[in-house]
Amino acid sequence: MKRNAHKNTAHKALWLIPLICLTFVSCRSETQNKLRRQVQDITGGTQYISLYSLGGTVVFSGKVDGKVTRADSADGGQGEYVYWYDDKGRYNQSNLTYLLTNYDRGATATP
Repeated sequence: MKRNAHKNTAHKALWLIPLICLTFVSCRSETQNKLRRQVQDITGGTQYISLYSLGGTVVFSGKVDGKVTRADSADGGQGEYVYWYDDKGRYNQSNLTYLLTNYDRGATATP
């Protein structure tokens, strides 16, 4: 009898994983942003953003104070863009390609 109970538990767990993934994927972009922000709040890490021109060169790099938020026309905006506050409290907004990291890409590596 214990074997069947273990089998039922394993069977339920196999259904739970895809259900969680499907729930996250089906969330609106704003809901996904909120979930990502909550993870950021829990981990407490510093973020750095780099913006790239259409040619692929870095046109801006800097530290982010808080979170980077993505907005698009589905959210009632004027197109797709990201916005954030820098470490001096200034508002920034861009529609360029960006890379968000938890380390300063501009810092020189120490041996």
